[in-house]
Amino acid sequence: MEKKNFFKTKEGGLTIAFVVIMIAFFIILAGLNTLNDTVCLAGFVIMVGAMLYSPIKTFILKPKK
Repeated sequence: MEKKNFFKTKEGGLTIAFVVIMIAFFIILAGLNTLNDTVCLAGFVIMVGAMLYSPIKTFILKPKK
């Protein structure tokens, strides 16, 4: 049986997405603390990208293979 790297599996990808969401949350908090809308927007964009990782991979990238 071939041993897969954890981060190549579906669970590993979702774990990375979760970590990125948490980092984006702290970026948003830092932006709110300094009253900087640009930093808040950057954190929001990062968070949305991480949240859309799984659906895009499942419904757009995987069926084409």
